[in-house]
Amino acid sequence: MRRSATLLSLMLLAAAGASAGGEAPPATAATPVSPAVKPDTRSPGERLYARHCLPCHQSDGYGVPDMQPAITGGSWVKGDPKALALFVMTGGFGSAERKDSANSNVMPEFRQLPDADLAEILSFIRAKFGGGGSPVSAADVAAARADLPK
Repeated sequence: MRRSATLLSLMLLAAAGASAGGEAPPATAATPVSPAVKPDTRSPGERLYARHCLPCHQSDGYGVPDMQPAITGGSWVKGDPKALALFVMTGGFGSAERKDSANSNVMPEFRQLPDADLAEILSFIRAKFGGGGSPVSAADVAAARADLPK
């Protein structure tokens, strides 16, 4: 009972101090403190890769064995940024034969992604899985988009 009265007194003092423009007393052991939320320090490209690509290509870029191809070290990952953007927007040109490895699935098209988002993903992929390839700009993606079949 005494602890409840002490807690009630602290709450009343805090409310009185806050309403009078004063500072509330510091938190006590009886006051619950929410755990700190860690900020997401991943790059925009890494966050977008996690959202759109990770389930199939995995965090190491080696893909799901016998289902999805590896992108790590792939020649098309390192190559022309416009060709890479076209490849991703068309789902790998819709042909498993055009990929570096045979697999049982064809990648879906990602033409619905905005140019800036796709540029972030492709830049991340080139940096992480393409041996440090140069970044891809939104202008590169826009140029590739202009060449998409209608």
